[in-house]
Amino acid sequence: MPVNLSSDLVPIIYKKDIDSIAAGFLTKYFPEALEKPMPLPVEDIAELSMGLEIDYVSLGEDKDILGMMIFSDGEVQVYDREKGRYIRRHYRKGSLLVESSTLEFRGRDRFTIAHEMIHWELHQLRFMAVNPGDRSAARACRCGAQTLMSPRTSEEWIEWQADSLAAAILMPENMFRKKALELGAVDRNAQESGLIDCLAGCFGVSRKAAEIRMKNLGLYLL
Repeated sequence: MPVNLSSDLVPIIYKKDIDSIAAGFLTKYFPEALEKPMPLPVEDIAELSMGLEIDYVSLGEDKDILGMMIFSDGEVQVYDREKGRYIRRHYRKGSLLVESSTLEFRGRDRFTIAHEMIHWELHQLRFMAVNPGDRSAARACRCGAQTLMSPRTSEEWIEWQADSLAAAILMPENMFRKKALELGAVDRNAQESGLIDCLAGCFGVSRKAAEIRMKNLGLYLL
């Protein structure tokens, strides 16, 4: 996914280009998702195609960090729930950490993996340029649970890009429209909750993610 970079090494991406960039990602790693509606096999893409290693672990006492992408070998602070305290654990470059509690919510774990894959694909230069004070610590992107609607800082733009592109690769525009229309959606007039649930199931995402995607594509008016 070739993109231009800003002076602080943040990709320059406009909202109007999100779906075309997502299509480029899928063409590279899993073109089948552009041919028929399906749950994207995010774990297979991450591990088999991108060479990442997924680990489900507790990332924080309050479960406020959902994912983490490791860009260099080093130590990372995780939370040991059995001992009730934070510990430092060594991870290798390319480790993709997912908050284990996301498995309790349909699609949350898959969205988190997709989000971190986008960081790996687009944001390595940015994070490798940030030199941590502790040389034993890994360079890593820690991703919280809050969705950013109006990014301002470089870090906020990076998170907005990962969120937006994760949604677009999990629910490719043409395939999502196709499935929504098959299920009876009408532009700007599809409010049946059952339709949202069917779309969420078809693409393996949360109901909220499917609802937002419908709105953004003009298929659902909140």
